[in-house]
Amino acid sequence: MQTTTAADIAAYLRELGMVRELIGAGSPEDSGAPESPGSAEGTAVPLSAVATDADAGPGDLAWSKRPGAAASFGGSLLICSAEAAGELSGAAPLSEAGRLVIVCARPRLAMALVVGRFFAHLAADGPPVYADPATARLVDEMRAWVKNAVVGCNLGIEPLATIGCSGMGYERDDQGRLVPFPQLGRVVLEDDVHVAAQAMIQRGAIGDTVVRRGAKIGPHVNVGHNVEVGEDVLIAGHAQVGGGAGIGKGAVVWQSAAIANGVTVGEGAVIGMGAMIRADVGAGEVWVGNPGRRLR
Repeated sequence: MQTTTAADIAAYLRELGMVRELIGAGSPEDSGAPESPGSAEGTAVPLSAVATDADAGPGDLAWSKRPGAAASFGGSLLICSAEAAGELSGAAPLSEAGRLVIVCARPRLAMALVVGRFFAHLAADGPPVYADPATARLVDEMRAWVKNAVVGCNLGIEPLATIGCSGMGYERDDQGRLVPFPQLGRVVLEDDVHVAAQAMIQRGAIGDTVVRRGAKIGPHVNVGHNVEVGEDVLIAGHAQVGGGAGIGKGAVVWQSAAIANGVTVGEGAVIGMGAMIRADVGAGEVWVGNPGRRLR
């Protein structure tokens, strides 16, 4: 397989007209880059994996719009917004050899295009890893679909459950077309989790979807990519949990409720039947209705 370098990605995004600024690294002699401040288009740093901006290490590609993320970035290539570049923007080349920041107006779209062009192979489904080999037999008996997952002990699983499928991640390009956002992560199920019939838990887009110890996922529930479900959470049938949401320890989400992308539900909170939750819910609070509101 041909090695992809930071130079390849910088050149590709330049061709697409997406690069606002290159904040470079290393010496021109080491990287082959022109001797100009902030230029690292020629850097030959090889990239082998895709990670979150917080977890990236050498050889990793990541993206971010989090303000100031570039300052603490530990990977090799970060595609980011001007806000994420922060104080590095317009500065001299970075001191760490082999580190490159590419500032784009639309970093999420840039990341989707880059992964589709250079790292599509990372989206291939991988076999699950079971702490207890007997779980594999149970999965077969239940005709469940389990891939891209790390599964703890004492998994309860019912017929036709789906664990580790790709989520509905997309970004629109300038022509309004939907570009798939990478779905490369895993599902991590801790011990004593139960997944009911025809429930679906999507793999992380980048990073993992995590279901903590003792959580119970009801029938026809959909848990989106990069969700974290806390310990002993109960999610009743037909509920929907959007990508990147978090549900705190001991919370309850009742039937047909929907939690929007990125929303946090605090520990011990209760979400009523059919509630549409689009704002963070505090610990111990009870929310109902559409739009969701705190019940006095």
